[in-house]
Amino acid sequence: MDKLFTPITINGMTLKNRIVMPPLHHLYTPDGVMTERFAQYYYKRAEGGAGLIIIGGCRIDEFGGAAMMLDVTKPSFVEDCKVFTDGMHKRGAKVGLQMYEAGRYASTKDNEKTIAPSAVFSKFTRETPNEITKEEIDIVIKRFAEAAAKVKAAGFDVVEIIGSAGYLISQFLSPVTNKRTDEFGGSWENRTRFPVLVIKAVREAVGPDYPVMIRVAGNDFIPGSNTNEDAVKFAKIAQDAGVDLIDVTGGWHETVVPQLPGDLPHGGFAYLAGAIKKAVTIPVMASNRFNDITSAKKVLALGMADLIGFGRPLIADPELPNKVQAGREDIVRNCIGCNQGCLARTFFRRPIECTVNAYAGYETQLIKKPADKKKKVLVIGAGPAGLTAAIELADRGHSVTVWEKSDKAGGQIALAATPPGKSDFNLFAKYLKNMCAEKGVEIVYCKEADKASVLAFGADDVVIATGSNPVMIDFPGNKKDVEIVSAVDVLTNKAFPGANTVIIGGGSVGCEVAQLLAEESTISPELLYFLSIHQAETPEKISSLLNTPNRKISIVEMQKKIGAGFDLGTGWPVLKQLARLGVKSYTLTKVKEISDGAVIVADEEGKETKIPADTVIVSVGYRSENKLYEELKDSTNVHVIGDAEKPAKILNAVAAATKCALEI
Repeated sequence: MDKLFTPITINGMTLKNRIVMPPLHHLYTPDGVMTERFAQYYYKRAEGGAGLIIIGGCRIDEFGGAAMMLDVTKPSFVEDCKVFTDGMHKRGAKVGLQMYEAGRYASTKDNEKTIAPSAVFSKFTRETPNEITKEEIDIVIKRFAEAAAKVKAAGFDVVEIIGSAGYLISQFLSPVTNKRTDEFGGSWENRTRFPVLVIKAVREAVGPDYPVMIRVAGNDFIPGSNTNEDAVKFAKIAQDAGVDLIDVTGGWHETVVPQLPGDLPHGGFAYLAGAIKKAVTIPVMASNRFNDITSAKKVLALGMADLIGFGRPLIADPELPNKVQAGREDIVRNCIGCNQGCLARTFFRRPIECTVNAYAGYETQLIKKPADKKKKVLVIGAGPAGLTAAIELADRGHSVTVWEKSDKAGGQIALAATPPGKSDFNLFAKYLKNMCAEKGVEIVYCKEADKASVLAFGADDVVIATGSNPVMIDFPGNKKDVEIVSAVDVLTNKAFPGANTVIIGGGSVGCEVAQLLAEESTISPELLYFLSIHQAETPEKISSLLNTPNRKISIVEMQKKIGAGFDLGTGWPVLKQLARLGVKSYTLTKVKEISDGAVIVADEEGKETKIPADTVIVSVGYRSENKLYEELKDSTNVHVIGDAEKPAKILNAVAAATKCALEI
């Protein structure tokens, strides 16, 4: 049975469907108060059809907040948020708020205290917090209760307590971070005392008929910390203490198990929610990487959860619920799991953006209006920039044609989708092609553009989105017995590297190509599954096959470390796999020559090393392909976007294309 669009009632709150947008830190409230940017962003998601939207996290006291976070303690909070919640209700969504208390995940700022159950160093903040006193425990519990009362008064439909991801409640529950010897530490009963007191105080503050939910870590994924079995035990305790809904996410922020990237399969942590669902009688919500509707529907059908958290997918496409309910999954703009515009920017205290949706966070700035004058527009190049521009132009009423020199659309999206964990990039290419068809954009394939043909076409405006080409280097040496190719050649299966492969350039592309080549020379996921279910080999043998590549791969990088091209917080899963697979890196090292089946390199002190190689892969960046723009810029109304203007990420290409299209 498809339950996704069936209503559900939680302590008097009836949701029109099972789609929930969980709390995400957007950094749209720099002074801790409601802003128009914040409101319009969420209004768009409410209009898109989500049943419940939870904002947050939101600061509740002087201890555990974060930068640019909505602050419940502000005097204007109730008044400001009442306007906001009324706006959400008018747009058809229920809205909740998550009360945030970070504990040792809070960073010291302006001499504010950071508190935790015990003074245990935090790998997340690189700081050691103060051990919270009993008096401060009472204060925090009181602040939770006071905040909950304000949340209710402000018109929110539900309040959520944060008990997940390694924040304060998680820290009290875990023996790794709770070393106390008083009534709040030691035994399981003592470690659950603080969260139980918080839940009971919140329940008393809002009364018996107001929904209270808690977000929990389904498994801390921290050595020596709480497992899924412990999460099940705590869920029962939370239910008995007065919680109406349990929101189950993955592990802590400091875990080495990926929680958000494409490495995690769609809905991969649903089993954590499923175990809790079996143990409690209240509704359960499953979260993390529900990027496709099919996996969500299956989890609901199997009774593993009652609601599904769609976080980043609703950043990417706020209209996802409406589109799916209308049977238009083909034009859903899926999240691609890159974390570049969302997660990575928060590390620098920058408001979040979205790689595939330039409007996310810019709802008050990027205003799409019908074109004053309908034009004939020619777009050269069917990559992410070209197709995005074409769709936006057509949506405004222009007549748009795209010329693409190859036989397929998508440009470098296909390259980005090839490394492990990046397959969701292909969903964006699919969306772009489907939306071109939806908006009446004509794509002409195998069409090479030159100045004469473009001018003969007679467009009012021309958009150049011709992309970029890989930079190649002519290395010294006889190059005997060595094949020299580009990373693009490998990603497009034009080259098949041998058993001894050297990659020149340790940026993000070089590292991802190294992971791809190392993993494909071990056993495949299909063979791993086959050998496991049939017990064809011992677990030790399977582990050896999985972790021992049949390629020797080396990365040569001039900088002091590899992976410098990754956005903060996005590269560590790749680097982790390179270490597992034995990929060797030579940093602060230059190539001297390639000769006689080897790459000769020298470190900063001049010491030479001879690396055997039958294949050398050059991955040192890209150069804009903008010759056509230079030829046309004095002859017609021409615009250049994407890599043709400057090689960058897909995020930059989509943003530039959108802005360009809104100005024509």
